[in-house]
Amino acid sequence: MPLVAQTGLSAPSRPGERLLHRLALTDVGLALEAAGHMVLTEREVRSAEAAPGRPAELLADLGISGVPEGARRGETLAVPAGTRAVHWPDLVLVPPGGPVVAVEVELTPKSRSELRSILRAYLRARRRVVYLGTTPVVRQLQGRPGSDGQWVDGVAQEAGLLPPGGPDPGADGLLRVRPLVLTDPDVARQTEQHANRHGRPA
Repeated sequence: MPLVAQTGLSAPSRPGERLLHRLALTDVGLALEAAGHMVLTEREVRSAEAAPGRPAELLADLGISGVPEGARRGETLAVPAGTRAVHWPDLVLVPPGGPVVAVEVELTPKSRSELRSILRAYLRARRRVVYLGTTPVVRQLQGRPGSDGQWVDGVAQEAGLLPPGGPDPGADGLLRVRPLVLTDPDVARQTEQHANRHGRPA
């Protein structure tokens, strides 16, 4: 029996993508911390959200006030994504004084329906989110010029988080879209190669 079958984890959608994603997340998280930001990992978010009231206590300890203590699981650091589902951000940035900002690191495009569902969950929660993506991901989110010269809107416009008709990076709203910039040259090179091979939306 293959070792992966004994871990309880599902196989990655593409070979090597899970490890490369973790390396990219580590690179982004370390860069944010080096810039003086407080960053929570997905594991820390899951751990905090598992205990009632713990997210509010954690944010209060970090100097964030006004967090409702009666929030249900997934409503403070994560994002409710339906009646019982929760979407867990890759990272959560805790700026001085708040509010918290979700950080999503995307190497390849998701299916349009899956991405639209996640974006609408952020919209319903009124939660700020920054997407750091490779070129195919940025195009999927912001859109692209069509063959006739007209702008083809992306999933973020469809979800109501970016204005239609142009490559708005979302500087003023709930969503910001930024190119993924990695400091480790080997991880950056492998990420670019991976995006080039698997960059078409499912």
